[in-house]
Amino acid sequence: MADGKQKYLGKNDRPITMTSVKNILIVAGEPSGDLQASLLVESFSKIDSEIRFWGFGGEKMRNVGVETIVDVENLAVMGLFDVVAEIPRIRGYMRKLMKQVKIRKPLGAILVDYPGFNLKLAKELKKLDIPVGYYISPQFWAWASWRVKKVKKYVDRMVCILPFEKEFYRKYGIDVDFVGHPFIDIVNPEISENEFREKFRLNGDFAVFLPGSRKKEISRLLAPMLEICDIIGSKREIDIVIAATPQTAEYIENMTNKRHLKRRPKVISGLTYSAMSYAKAGIIASGSATVEALILGLPAIVVYRVDSISWAIGKMLIKVENIALANLIAEERIYPEFIQKFTPEILAENLLKFLDDEKIRTEMKSKLSSAKSKLGEGGAPSKAAKIFKNLFMKNN
Repeated sequence: MADGKQKYLGKNDRPITMTSVKNILIVAGEPSGDLQASLLVESFSKIDSEIRFWGFGGEKMRNVGVETIVDVENLAVMGLFDVVAEIPRIRGYMRKLMKQVKIRKPLGAILVDYPGFNLKLAKELKKLDIPVGYYISPQFWAWASWRVKKVKKYVDRMVCILPFEKEFYRKYGIDVDFVGHPFIDIVNPEISENEFREKFRLNGDFAVFLPGSRKKEISRLLAPMLEICDIIGSKREIDIVIAATPQTAEYIENMTNKRHLKRRPKVISGLTYSAMSYAKAGIIASGSATVEALILGLPAIVVYRVDSISWAIGKMLIKVENIALANLIAEERIYPEFIQKFTPEILAENLLKFLDDEKIRTEMKSKLSSAKSKLGEGGAPSKAAKIFKNLFMKNN
């Protein structure tokens, strides 16, 4: 049993209990990391089907055979206040993990983003001479650049997915590779536009809202988005679609049902890429969704909000002008950013510009296409898997 629940196992999998089994530890602490880690494991298994993966992850990792001893839903926190409140529980997970590391003796470890936990883990793993690979760089180039010293000390190989990160790490003398962005291979509409429109009874134009993938994130962003539904609905005959994950759909539905809305949005689950592909414009929570929007060419505005303490500290630490990953990739502010202080009226006003002005949408789509070319030609997980296998085999 784990955390009072049935222990998680990958499909067709069994718990690893013998140290003779070739195994690799992989740790993802957020839903976005769960996806990226699953793609990496899937590619790694094609190279060496004998290696077993275990660690921290979610449903996507379990679906490709990873034995997860803690689920990402128990790990994902955001904002300084939230993190501080969760420290005792996170420390307990670290003790649990290191106990298993000593029993299972992995060939190596792949740490996926999630720096608050993973850099501490890297330090503990180095004490045991376990080689450490890092996949998907923490955003140290945006803030907390002093933490790069820990990367240099505890991480054997950094594998990046954003084009500007390679030069950043090279400046610090860190072994680093840029493999391109994994989303290039997977971000495509799940079904045709006709199927999508028929399924959700969408006859005309619609806008798509993406309030995030974590409940605390959604709790801060969904309320203004719901107000926008009524504002836009009073001025235009247009549907609003809220794209949820299977894990957040019920939560979003419940929040939506509590509001007395004149124009109710359609909450969909599992067809986010279709919604983003066929929408006329959108509002997106800052994060990896902005990269998906860039790839799909969705005209949009970006929003984000954290607790006030985190925001006050963040303003002092953040060193980049743009927050949205898509804008950082483009090296210009393609997507308007509304961070922390905004009103539903301001967001609605800006969204209406995209809905009403074909010229603005066309110009934005052109810039998004140019930025997409910076993300590589595909095959990022396969390239990363080969790099990590060479690292671990060299050390064993």
